[in-house]
Amino acid sequence: MAMRMAEPFGLTLILPFMYEMVGGFDIVHDPKDIAFYAGFLMMSFHFLRTLTVMHWGIVSDRIGRRPVLLFGLLGDLLTFALFGISKSFTWAVVVRCLNGFFTGSIVVIRPIVAEISDDTNRARMMSMIQLMLTLGSMLGGAVGGLLVDPVNNYPWLFGNSVLFREYPYLLPCLVGSSISLFGLVIGYIYLDESLVVQPRTTSTVGAASETTPLVSEMQCEEGRREANTAPEPLSRWDILTPTVIRFL
Repeated sequence: MAMRMAEPFGLTLILPFMYEMVGGFDIVHDPKDIAFYAGFLMMSFHFLRTLTVMHWGIVSDRIGRRPVLLFGLLGDLLTFALFGISKSFTWAVVVRCLNGFFTGSIVVIRPIVAEISDDTNRARMMSMIQLMLTLGSMLGGAVGGLLVDPVNNYPWLFGNSVLFREYPYLLPCLVGSSISLFGLVIGYIYLDESLVVQPRTTSTVGAASETTPLVSEMQCEEGRREANTAPEPLSRWDILTPTVIRFL
C-alpha cells in the first residue's frame, strides 16, 4: 500500500508551485503564457505514461511483477529529486517525461493484489488500493504547498540554507522522493514475487494435430439425433409467468 501511495503523492505534489515554477523559467516572457507552459509540463508526464503503461504490463508478465515495480519506484525516486533542481523549462519537461515513464510501472500493483489475495480478502485489498490513491493525492498537494520555498516561508529553520535558497522547490520534491524510497525499501524486504509461471508440457498424448477432426463422429451423431427430435409443445400453463400463477 505504501508503494501505491507514491505515485499519486508525486502527481499532486507539484500542483501548488508549478505555476510559480514555470513563471521563473526564461522561456516565459509574458505572464499570459505561463498557463500554456504549465499545461504542457503536466501533459508531458501523462504522455509518456500513456505510451509505456501497456508495455510495463507485458514486461511484468515476462520477468515478474516485483522487479518491474521496484524499478519503477527507483526511477520515481531519482526523477523527483531531479525535478526539484530544475532551472530551465527543457530540463523540467525531460524529467517529467522520465517520471511518467517510470511511474507507468505502477500498473502492476493491481495484478499483484489479485494474485496474492483470495475470495475472502480480495475486495478489501482492492479498496485499500483506492484508499492509498486518494490519501496520496490529498497529502501530496498539502506537502507541496507547505514546503515550497522554505527559506522565505520558514526562515527560522531554513534561513541559512544555501541549497534551498538556490533550489526553492527541492524540499517538497525530496519529500516525494522519500515516499518512493520508503515504498522501495518495503517492497524490497517484504514483497515476494506473485507471478506464478506454469511450465509448458511437451507431452503429445491426446494433442490435436492438423489431421485431427475438430468434432468427433460420436458428437456428430448426437447432434443429428437432437436435431431430429421434435421439441414437446408447451402447454398454456407453462408459458405463464410466476407472478400470474401466484395471482391465479
